[in-house]
Amino acid sequence: MKRATTIIGMVTMLLIMTIPMHADGFVYAQHKMMIYGTSTLHDWKCPANKMKAKSDITMQNNELQSVNSMWVEADALSIKSDKEDMDEKIYEALKTDANQFITFTLSKVKSMTKKGNEYILETSGKLTIAGKSNEVDMTVKATVDANGNVTFKGEKKLLMTSFGMTPPKAMLGMIKAGDEIKLDFTLTMKRG
Repeated sequence: MKRATTIIGMVTMLLIMTIPMHADGFVYAQHKMMIYGTSTLHDWKCPANKMKAKSDITMQNNELQSVNSMWVEADALSIKSDKEDMDEKIYEALKTDANQFITFTLSKVKSMTKKGNEYILETSGKLTIAGKSNEVDMTVKATVDANGNVTFKGEKKLLMTSFGMTPPKAMLGMIKAGDEIKLDFTLTMKRG
């Protein structure tokens, strides 16, 4: 009887070990990214319209197990306001003549907890803006849809000066942008 119980236990363990857990390459599906800021005249916001991304994500039974890597690139020249002269000031501050892209590379996921159908990830990564890189911490929320696509949502407040940028000015310095900006993003990844 003991031997039968041992064999059943071993077979059960083997079956559990064969439940598929895959680390898959995921690629960009869609995004929405908005940059919010202030100035002495009014608050402003600009969307970043072009983005690329790739990641390595482990899934099991359509459940997120881990985010092993993530790389995101936004085209700074795709940041468009409703005022063309403001765009020029933004590109000047971002130093787009030499640094066209804003990039984020995940360094690590410090923790991941599930609440309902949402995963809360505490992350750190290298964010590069205007040619300067800083390590940033960010809380990101993730959801998985019925097709296995993973959508990440988050926001991060930053100081332009911490990336070597000079906040834009207009009208001979009468209008000045505030140093703090907020990046607000939604990024959906699909299996590549």
